[in-house]
Amino acid sequence: MIAPNLWWQNLQNYNEAIFPAQIIFYVLALAVVVIFFTQPEKTANRIIKTFFVFTFGWIGIVFFALKGQALPAFQSQTFLFITLAVLFAIDLFTDTTQFRLPSDGWQRTTTIIGLCLVMFGYPLITALMGRPFTRWIIPGSFPCPTTALALVFMATALPAKRRWLYLVTMFFLLLWAIPFPIMIQIPQFGVYEDAIMLTTGFYALIMLVLNWKKSRKQTV
Repeated sequence: MIAPNLWWQNLQNYNEAIFPAQIIFYVLALAVVVIFFTQPEKTANRIIKTFFVFTFGWIGIVFFALKGQALPAFQSQTFLFITLAVLFAIDLFTDTTQFRLPSDGWQRTTTIIGLCLVMFGYPLITALMGRPFTRWIIPGSFPCPTTALALVFMATALPAKRRWLYLVTMFFLLLWAIPFPIMIQIPQFGVYEDAIMLTTGFYALIMLVLNWKKSRKQTV
């Protein structure tokens, strides 16, 4: 296991190398959230999926394969995020997943809170902890907040038309979102921001289970 100071140094080197790309990614992520609320569902879906194809591809190739070779098991992490990019690309062409703002009051409110937590909670917590900008973990250019953002959107897409594609995508997202904050990110590296990703992971998992049970009852 890599030492915390070396892990943070790797993140700092990445931030310094890509500047100002992380700012552009953050603005794009904000734009995607705004589009989700303001544009027709079909248009918003295409833009959201295109965003995740690009950002997960970037994270897999640039963050892990090129800049993250000092990180443990970077090859498997490269594979995971490139796979996510491919899955969202397939979804873009098959139009499987339909992101939509829930009509139910509590789900609607939870979706809004989740999106705000990801977009503003990550930079706010980082700033409050006094980390320099070169160590900020920013949605769009870093794996954890981008995964959290994807999970909030995926929780709005139930029930899914093609279950296999949805379930495979969710499997890879949850594989990153739930175990890592508990075992590594928070206790070993002090990335308390990733409590947000952990929360979105549990929420998306609960929504998946509830909708799965509901769909099974309807088919009986």
